[in-house]
Order: sequence, then C-alpha cells, then structure tokens
Amino acid sequence: MAVMVFIHGGAFNNGSASSDFYSPEYLIDENVIIVTINYRLNALGFLNFDIDECPGNMGLKDQLFAIKWVKANINAFGGDAQNITIFGESAGSASVHCHMLSPQSTGLFQKAIMQSGCLFNSWAFTEKHREAAFKLAKNLGCVKDDPKEVVQFLLSVPAIDIVKLTKIEGKTDFQDYEFLPSVESEAVSDKFLPAHPEILVKTAPTVPVITGINNMEGLIAFGEHKMRKILNDTKEINELFQRKYSKEIINKVKNFYFNECNMEFGTTRLENICHLYSDLYFSKDFHRGYDYILKQNISPVYSYEFKFDGEINICKTILFYLRPTFQPLKGACHADELSYLFHGRLFGFAPKANSPELRMCRTMSKLWTNFAKTGNPNSQDLSFEWKNTSAEEPKYLSLDGDNTRMVSGLLNSSRVCFWENIRNS
Repeated sequence: MAVMVFIHGGAFNNGSASSDFYSPEYLIDENVIIVTINYRLNALGFLNFDIDECPGNMGLKDQLFAIKWVKANINAFGGDAQNITIFGESAGSASVHCHMLSPQSTGLFQKAIMQSGCLFNSWAFTEKHREAAFKLAKNLGCVKDDPKEVVQFLLSVPAIDIVKLTKIEGKTDFQDYEFLPSVESEAVSDKFLPAHPEILVKTAPTVPVITGINNMEGLIAFGEHKMRKILNDTKEINELFQRKYSKEIINKVKNFYFNECNMEFGTTRLENICHLYSDLYFSKDFHRGYDYILKQNISPVYSYEFKFDGEINICKTILFYLRPTFQPLKGACHADELSYLFHGRLFGFAPKANSPELRMCRTMSKLWTNFAKTGNPNSQDLSFEWKNTSAEEPKYLSLDGDNTRMVSGLLNSSRVCFWENIRNS
C-alpha cells in the first residue's frame, strides 16, 4: 500500500504526533498506511552554535531518521517503500519543504503535501540562530564566548530548565520564536541545510506536490487585544513591522488594508485585519514555496485554498469560544483543515452522519490518498476534477464542502502582488 508520513506542526516549538490530535481513521479508510512521527522541538531541536557538537536542525534530522526508518522497514507492515508521500501542516509543512530542498532527503520520498507553511515563511527559518543560542546560554548563567565551552555547560543543565526558559509567556506572535531551522555552517560535517533556502531551491530535484493555505489563516495569530489596538489606531501595525520595514512601507500597508479611514468597526474591518495577519505569516510567501517547481515544469503542482466553515473546524471553534468578538468572521482558521483529515481524540470533534462535514472528510481523504497512491488526486468517484496549476495559467481548487470547485487565477492575487512589489522594491 501507499505510505503517508505525517509531520506535525507547532511552530517548531510545541506539538505532538499523538492520536489525541492525529488519529488517522479517515485516511486509512482509503487503504493507505499512515505513519506519524515526533521530533525534538525548541532549543532541544534547533539550537545552533555552528559546530558539530551543536549544529542546528536536530529536529529535522530526527524527521530524516524517521523517514529513513520507514523506507527501510515499511515493507514489513504492508507498505510500498517506493511509494512514500511526506505531508505536514504549518511547521510540519515547512519541514516537508526542508526535505524537498535538503540533499540528504533526496530519493527517500516520491511525493509531498504542504499545508499552510513553507521555509520562506518568516516564522519557519532564522538567520539569527547564533545570537539566540548565546542569549539562551547567558540567561542560564553561562557568559563564555567559546561555543564548545558553552555547549559543555548546557549539557550540565537539566533539559527541563532549558525548555522552561525558552517558553514564550504571554506572546502569540509567530515571529517571537527563536529556535527554528537554519543554515549549518561550513564547520559542521553533517549538513542538512548546507545553504540558504533561496540557493537550495535552484538545484533541488522536484516531486509532485499538493500545496495550499486556508482562507482565514490569520485568525490564529491575533488576539482580541491586538484587534482592539488596530481598530482604535495603527500603532499595532507599526509594532508588527518595526523589525523589518521602513515607515514608508508601513504606510503602504496601512493604505492597502485600511484605506477607508472611517471604516466601521464591523465585519469588513475584522476581515481586513485577519487578511493582514494571514498575508504576513502565510500568504505572501506561499507561492514562493512551489514557484521553483513550476518553473522547472517537470512535476505537477496541485494548489488549493481550504475555506470550508463547518462544525468541526476545531481551531476556529476554540477561538470563537475564547473570543466571541470574532464570531461574524466566516471561513477556515489556520489548522482547521486538519479536522477533516484526522480525528483529534482529545477534542472529540466528529462529523455527524450524512452531514456536509462528513462529506468534506471523505473528499479530503480521497484527494490526499489518491495523490499518495498515484501522484494524481483525481478519481471518477469525485464530482469535480482538480487540475494542476502552471506558471502560465495559475489555478487552484477551492475546498468548500459541497461547493468545492476549480478557480482560475492566482490565489489571493492582489495581496500577493502587493507583497511581491514590496519584496522587490
């Protein structure tokens, strides 16, 4: 049977592949083998001193080890070692992207699915790893400047103390996380990411890909306190961009998203705030994650937007419970599509019989597993055809329950072009 290896999300800092969150009943009903894996997180997984003793990307190498183990042993479980698909969501999706770019992962899998994340997202990659590493050591009481001496000190520190110190209390910004994938230095002998992603994409081999985002990703990133700040003034936007953008660009952002100065504090304003966060953390870099594959025109790319607003959209349901102000917003929050691929036993959300939610589960599972089996998500028992996108004729599948359909054009085209112009200016 075709094999699907799932990599969980959690901003490279938290999460688990436990069946409490990712029980695979919907997918295995389609006769595939599902493997879920864990990997080291936070400083334990991504501390990087640019030396062999602490090279960075240990969490990614854990994933690599797991994928290698699956390839070597899955035959004994009825799986086809020559038909492996890796897939993940959020940081798990960015991890999939890492494996697509890493020379060490070449040939270990045949297909990839990226859900709401790529290595170009601001929260998925860091170039300030050394700064973060020495700051952690200093906060633990080590002021030495020799990386090898610092690592020896850290080895004497209880792991729980390191984890506690790196927990981000009271902050939810994706850009607050410091321990992330990074380039390994020339001094490191076993390099998983030997160069910057911008360089690696130019020579990386391609595989068939499904890639997409949710239409209201940004709901996950802003709390009610932030919303009130943006509604009342634009200082929050300045705080959001002060690390990276000039005052001129910040003003362009304000005009693009909030150009109606007297806009009422209603649903439209909330949607614009959500789109700003969606674009900042996900959408603006989404197409860069597969653009190099399109340009090579060797392997197909199937693009989607998940926008189904159902009763088992777990993240959105929890968010609305905690922050009722957001309830007028329609669509799918970050991670909401996972409820239609996996049954999270911890939450107990399950589709009702004969419901649109159950049909969405079956549709998603069918598409994902068809792709894993053959490289093509389509089959005759689906009521639509998912056509692969291209550089010349961009198109995507709108995953919206019984209204699922193909849409011509670039997903979020005007917003993507706005950010593309800023990046190139």
